[in-house]
Amino acid sequence: MRHVLASAGLALLVATRAVAAQELNIDWSRTAVPSGVVRPGEGPGGTPVLELRATAAGPTSLHLVTIDHPPIAGPGYVVAGQVRYQGVEGQGYLEMWTVFPDGQRFFSRTRAAQGPLAALHGESSWRRFELPFDLSGASQAPSRLEINLVLPGRGTVWLSPIHLQPSAGPAGTTYGGWWSERVGTLVGTILGSVLGVVGAIIGVLGGRGRARRVVLTLLVGMIAVGGGLVLLGAAAASIAQPRHVWYPLLAIGGAAGVIGLVILPAMRRRFAADELRRIEALDAGVRS
Repeated sequence: MRHVLASAGLALLVATRAVAAQELNIDWSRTAVPSGVVRPGEGPGGTPVLELRATAAGPTSLHLVTIDHPPIAGPGYVVAGQVRYQGVEGQGYLEMWTVFPDGQRFFSRTRAAQGPLAALHGESSWRRFELPFDLSGASQAPSRLEINLVLPGRGTVWLSPIHLQPSAGPAGTTYGGWWSERVGTLVGTILGSVLGVVGAIIGVLGGRGRARRVVLTLLVGMIAVGGGLVLLGAAAASIAQPRHVWYPLLAIGGAAGVIGLVILPAMRRRFAADELRRIEALDAGVRS
């Protein structure tokens, strides 16, 4: 029994250390920050806060901290904390750049209309913010994280200590978005590639006056699918989904719908003219 308890205790200790290795706290009083002023004891619960001011009328980007070789494991992670702001002009936001060893960079930003991903605008008392990222499908761990504050104009922002921690699930579902920014980039790339291939097929076949049924079916399909994507994107925007969710749907769907609506009448006229020429040629052959 004693050996069993010892083994269980050792397993619990290892598990605790494994969890702790996936979490990191950034205390501003112990971190060298290139921008801002540390205010001891002025945060929630008496924690130190980082005060950042933008006094210029134009955009200001303030680098907060770089986390090299972040202790990340699991399908996703989130940088979270408390933020307070006053007199923020326009739509400011916190951002996290996830940088991979091969040089790829992906960002997460607080640009939603509400919730922990809400943009910084006007004035707010202390509220929670979150910068999530989904690692599902990634073949390597990030080499560093870069945390910034971006303000389009004047304003003052206070940040509590921030925490890097594993997320309970994919960032896109856990933190209010249908999918993460990484997946949003993939969705836009796939939809754009499909639209390009379909457009090339229509251009080649239609330009030669061949496969009338195929060309017209593809064009009608582009209009229908494009309209569906636009409606889905509009619905996502109306319920305050992040920009990386609704923007690819609206952009690709709108492009597909417009292209289909413009080209469909022209292709119908082209095929009708070709059919008329064939009929006239047949009539001329019969008469001769």
